Amino acid sequence: MLTKVIERLREGSIGNVFRFGDVDTPTSSPYVIVKPEANPVGRTFRIIAHFDKGNGAALDVYIFNELPDLLSNYSYTDEYGNYVTVKDAKEYTDIITDNDDSTISMERLFYIPLIL
Repeated sequence: MLTKVIERLREGSIGNVFRFGDVDTPTSSPYVIVKPEANPVGRTFRIIAHFDKGNGAALDVYIFNELPDLLSNYSYTDEYGNYVTVKDAKEYTDIITDNDDSTISMERLFYIPLIL
């Protein structure tokens, strides 16, 4: 289900986009990790953007401007033939500075409404 979301994110300014757990820590930044999570409203996914230290302003722009432009109300047909629309959960974290790879990061949540 997240394949189309990852493809959509790669259309933005950051081409290094990976599903959580698919790769070890990328060797170059900026990069984005898409982490699926369970949620009663549907399939939630956390977008985690990593930038080099000193690029906090660019990180803010990506989280607050570019991500919503790319994903809010983005609609597509998934691999199972379902028509889905991505919704912005309007939740985010502030800058995280203690990453293992010495990057700074922020997270923003999006979801796809589902009835199981």
